[in-house]
Amino acid sequence: MLTFKRFHECTLDEAVQAYNRGFEGYYFDQSKTADTLALKMGKEELSPLYSVLAFMNDEPVGIVLNGIWQRRGKKVAWNGGTGVAPAYRNQGIGRALMEETLRIYEEQEVELATLVAIRENEKAISLYKKMGFQLVDQSIFLEKKGKLRSLDDDRHSRYRIVHGIPHDVYQLPFWKNPVWDIQWQTIENKEALLVIDNEEQVIGYALYRRIFADDQSLATILLFHCEADPKCQDQAETIRYALAHVFAPLDVDCHRLTVNLPGSNLPVVTALQDAGFARMAEQVFMTKVLKQ
Repeated sequence: MLTFKRFHECTLDEAVQAYNRGFEGYYFDQSKTADTLALKMGKEELSPLYSVLAFMNDEPVGIVLNGIWQRRGKKVAWNGGTGVAPAYRNQGIGRALMEETLRIYEEQEVELATLVAIRENEKAISLYKKMGFQLVDQSIFLEKKGKLRSLDDDRHSRYRIVHGIPHDVYQLPFWKNPVWDIQWQTIENKEALLVIDNEEQVIGYALYRRIFADDQSLATILLFHCEADPKCQDQAETIRYALAHVFAPLDVDCHRLTVNLPGSNLPVVTALQDAGFARMAEQVFMTKVLKQ
């Protein structure tokens, strides 16, 4: 018999078992311990009150992690992961989990439901479409391990960089309010940089995060977004200048990657691929309007 429990009604061991079984054989290793699952929930603002576990005859066989937030004046739900144990896939449990999730959203008066899926995961995307979700954007993950060759030829001394916080970017007239920012706002220690021209105008920006190892060496740089002002004369040049500073110092051996970079942002994708970045994966972003 299939039953559901909210995350907070289960033991942490049951939640870990449901998560690890649910994401077994996934495109990336998603295995978690009790500590790392709790850390994921906290960092990504996923709620034990709104997350759901599926049980088959008291055995945990599936999970949906949910967060409900206020974003841009709307009550938005984020599905942070849906997984079903391999032995129970293709038996309608994924659909039942989504139905239970949407029931919770309705109960909480959510206005917009959001989620992501790996682009190659056609079964999941098909299910979400049947549940009323629409594909609204695609993103790409690119990575480069090791040292990085030049992104910018450094001739553009007429530009300078100002380091700031994400709020500085959100105030720019050419900030596009991308759909992905619903998720980005849960990311800790995010940094911003602004590209300033010789007329003291902001002509570009980047949002990123640096992660340091225990010995304080630079381990990882995550790029979330990078744009140039559409009015800028040379957008490609501006973007390369910004990227060169995001991923600096280029001669440091570390892991550099993009996180849900909009696939339509061709100037950034091209610049990074020219610098040796390779494709890791692509995701689709899907939404369902629940209340107008």
